[in-house]
Amino acid sequence: MNEILRTIHNLRSIRKFSEKEISKEEIEKILEATLRTGNSGNRQIYSIIVVDNKEILKEYFYSANKALVFCIDYNRWFDCAKHLGYSLVVGDIRGFIMGAIDASLASQTVTITAKAIGIDSLITTSIFRKDLKHLYDVLKLPEKYCFPIIGVCLGYPQEESGYLKGRVRKGVIHYGHYYRLTTEELDELISEYDNPDNHFTTRTIDDFMKEGTKGYLDDYFKGWDGSFKEEQIIDCYETLQKRGFLDIQKYIK
Repeated sequence: MNEILRTIHNLRSIRKFSEKEISKEEIEKILEATLRTGNSGNRQIYSIIVVDNKEILKEYFYSANKALVFCIDYNRWFDCAKHLGYSLVVGDIRGFIMGAIDASLASQTVTITAKAIGIDSLITTSIFRKDLKHLYDVLKLPEKYCFPIIGVCLGYPQEESGYLKGRVRKGVIHYGHYYRLTTEELDELISEYDNPDNHFTTRTIDDFMKEGTKGYLDDYFKGWDGSFKEEQIIDCYETLQKRGFLDIQKYIK
C-alpha cells in the first residue's frame, strides 16, 4: 500500500485532544494543500476561518488545538464582479448546494493532509446546530451569502487508540444502479454493526440486552429518530433565508 492510501485508511475521528500545539507552519501546509482541492467552475465558493481562540474551540470544537470553519461564501465572487461592473445573484438552493460541495471536498482534503503530517482531526457539523447568530458574531461572518457548514477540529490525541472504527460497504456501494437491501442483507448489515471486531461501540450485545435493546442500531434508533430540536431547525432555516440562500419566492408564479 502506498503512503497516500495508508494515510486515508488510517484516518480517525478524535474527540479528546491533548494540549500539544500545532505550529503555524503546519497549519499553512494544511491550508496550501487544501487550496488544491477540486471545485465548481474554479470559483472556490467557500471561505476558511482558522480558529485558535480557546473559548471558541471549547464551545464548538471539542477543545481541539486548532479548528478550521468552512463557510459557503459568495462574497469574494460578488465583490470581484462588482469591481468589474457586473452584478450577480444566488437566490436559489442550487447556489447553496454548489458551495456545500466545494466546502465538503476541501474539508476532506484537510483531514488527509493533516493525517499525512501526523495531526488528527474530527469533522463536525455542530456549528450550525448551535446558536448561529452567536457564531456569526464571534467569527464576524458576512451578513449575506455566507453560511458556516463544516468545522474541522485539529490536534493530537490525549491517548492512542488500539483500533480504527469500522465502515460498512453493504448498501453503500451500488454497481450499475441503485438497489434496496433485502431482509437477509439488512440482517447481515445490522450484524456488522454489532460485530466487536468492527469497533462501532465499546458496548457488547450483553450490555445492550441489559439496557433493553437488541444491539447497536436498535439502541441508536430507539434513542434518536433523526430529528433535531424545533428551535434548531427554525434557526437554520431563518439563517439560510436571511443570508440569501432560500429566496425562492421570486421563482414561484
